[in-house]
Amino acid sequence: MKTLATKTMILILGLVCTSAVNVPTFAQSKSSVWDGVYSEEQAKRGVTVYQEACAACHGVDLRGDSNSPSLIGVSFMFLWEDRSLGELLTKIQTEMPPANPDSLPNESYVDILAYVMQVNSFPAGEDELVPGKYHQILITGKP
Repeated sequence: MKTLATKTMILILGLVCTSAVNVPTFAQSKSSVWDGVYSEEQAKRGVTVYQEACAACHGVDLRGDSNSPSLIGVSFMFLWEDRSLGELLTKIQTEMPPANPDSLPNESYVDILAYVMQVNSFPAGEDELVPGKYHQILITGKP
């Protein structure tokens, strides 16, 4: 009886250890804005859309004002650090522009996001930011 209990405990312990080792965590699959997750071309398109749809409130320099938050620097990081690009994109799409949320094409919102990353000195990469990856990319301070 004692050996059966011992064997059962060893089996359970082995299964628990194996499960813990083989199951990747969500955090391991995430990348950060420092991994070159948007392209220069995408950010260039974002400048144009930003100037047309965002600059009136957030300013040409993205510094915002008393009614609109800054989209650069310490102020931006205070609001968005350790959150995903997906959260930021959702916020932009569902609330901007204030008078007509979700009125721009999806690609335009993503291009604006790329421009905001560029202005915040997050490096560009070879590939464009694509759907399905936004929530896996964290906004983090410089590594």
